[in-house]
Amino acid sequence: MTDRRSARRHHPLVTRVVEGKPIRAGGRELVPEVRVTTHAHRRALVGADRLGGQGGGFVHMRPVAIVERGPSGERRIPIQDNTAQFLSGMLLAAAIIPMLLAGAVLLARRTRGRNAG
Repeated sequence: MTDRRSARRHHPLVTRVVEGKPIRAGGRELVPEVRVTTHAHRRALVGADRLGGQGGGFVHMRPVAIVERGPSGERRIPIQDNTAQFLSGMLLAAAIIPMLLAGAVLLARRTRGRNAG
């Protein structure tokens, strides 16, 4: 009789904002802020005949702001990633346009079939 146990853990996406190493510039201090999203999973198989495990995960980091600290106080300057916004729009268009064209071709074939018959 073999004793096989499978343990599987799913960790949800974890998102947090992390401050980077401060950079001194004149009388001011500039601190980058980054949004870090992580996900990890692990799996292990334990048994009399075999022992194994696997795991994986990913980390995504995105700059979100620069915090400027000086004698007059603290100011947060947001960072906009125009390239990422443009690429997201292109990806959306690349997903939608082929579906619209396929629908137009299907509609044209049906219309041509009715007119011919």
